[in-house]
Amino acid sequence: MNMLKFYLKFTAKNLFRHKRRTILTALAIAIGIMYFIVFDSMLAGADQDAISNLVNFETGHLQVSSVTSDDKRPKLDELIPDGERLAGEIRNLPKVEAATPRLVFPASAIAGFEELPVLGIGADPETDEKVFMVPEYITDGKWFMPGEEGVVLGKRIADLLELEPGDMITLRTQTVDMTFQAVDLSVVGIVSTPHPTVNQAQVFLPLDVAQEALGAGESATTIIVRTESEQAISAVSDSIQGLDLWNPSWKIKPWYEATSFLAIGTGKRAFGGVLMGLVLIIATIGVVNSILLSTLERVREIGLLKAMGMKEKEIVQLFVFEGCGLGLLGGILGAAMATVINVYLVNTGLSLKWFMGETNMDIGYPIADRMFGVWNWPTVLWAILFGLLVSLVASYFPARRAAYLDSVESLRQV
Repeated sequence: MNMLKFYLKFTAKNLFRHKRRTILTALAIAIGIMYFIVFDSMLAGADQDAISNLVNFETGHLQVSSVTSDDKRPKLDELIPDGERLAGEIRNLPKVEAATPRLVFPASAIAGFEELPVLGIGADPETDEKVFMVPEYITDGKWFMPGEEGVVLGKRIADLLELEPGDMITLRTQTVDMTFQAVDLSVVGIVSTPHPTVNQAQVFLPLDVAQEALGAGESATTIIVRTESEQAISAVSDSIQGLDLWNPSWKIKPWYEATSFLAIGTGKRAFGGVLMGLVLIIATIGVVNSILLSTLERVREIGLLKAMGMKEKEIVQLFVFEGCGLGLLGGILGAAMATVINVYLVNTGLSLKWFMGETNMDIGYPIADRMFGVWNWPTVLWAILFGLLVSLVASYFPARRAAYLDSVESLRQV
C-alpha cells in the first residue's frame, strides 16, 4: 500500500513537471477518444431513429405482401382478394395491436405542365392511423375521409409541383388489367414526416378511391401489422400463416428485413474505428516520446533510485504508471469533451439541412432532417479503458530502457 502511494505521488510530480508536454500528449489521446464516443453516439442514434421511422412510416412490424413483380405494379392475379377481411382476422390474433390494408401502386403526379413519378398508396383512413403515424405529421390541410376524392402529398412533392390544399392534381397509372387510367383529385393535405421517402415520393388517397381507380375491387397489395412488441413478431407471423384466408404464395416480411442501413452503420463504425486508430497511433507516439524524454532528462535520478536499492522492475512500474497517468488524463478529458458535445446532440440534434441545404441527399438512413445522438455509457467506459491500455503498452518499452541504464554511468550524468 505504501509503495502504491509512492508510485502515485511520484507519477503526479513527474506528470506536472513539464505541464505543456503532458497537456499536449493527453490532448492527443483525448481527441481520439472524444471522436470515437461522439461518432458512436451519432451512429447509434441514427440506427435508433431510422428503425423508428421505418416501423412508424413504412413497414410496420410485419407486412403481408401479395406483389412479387420487381416494379411493384399490382396485377389482378397478385392481389389479396379481400384486404379488409384479412386485416380484420389478423387484428383478432393474439399480440396484434393493429392491422391495415394498403393498395400500393406506381403512378405519375401531374400538375399543369409538371409531372413527377410517385408511389400511390391507397390507405384506409380509419385503420391506417393505428399502424402508422403519417396523419400526425399533417402540416397543412387535413387527413382524408373514406370515399373522399382527395390526396395527401409529401411536402417535397407539393413543393416541386407548387401545390397547396384545394389545388387539383392528376394521378396517372395503370389498372390491374394493365389499362391506363387518370384520376383527378383534390389536394386535401400536405405531410412532412421524419421519413424522407414519405415526403419525397408518396401520395396518399382513400383505399376505396384507389381500388375503384385501379379496378381492384376490394383487394389490397399489402396488409401492414403492428404487434404489441418486437418479441411478438415471430409468433404473430406463425399465427397469420395459420389463418383460413392464408395463401402460400403470399410473403410475410418483418421490418428488420428492410434495414439495409444497419449494414451501412456497421461499415461506418469500422471506418470510425480506423480513424480512431490513426488518432491513437499519433497519441501512442506522443506517449512514447513523452516517456523517452522523461528518461533522458532524469538519467541521474534513475541512477540514484537504483543506488538506493530500487529494482529494475520497480523502475519500469514507475514509468508505466506515468504513461498510464497520461492515458487516464487523456481519457477523462476526452470523455468530458464528448459528454459536452453529446448533450447538444441528444437534446438538439444535428440538422442535415445545415450541411446539405435542401438537396434531399440520401444519407443511407430513412431520416429526413435531424440526426440525434444517444447516451451509451459502456462505450464511454470502453474508450477510456482503451486509451489507458494504449498508454500502458506505449510506455512499457521506454520504461524498460530507463530501468536498465547502468547505475554508475547514470550517477555520472549531470
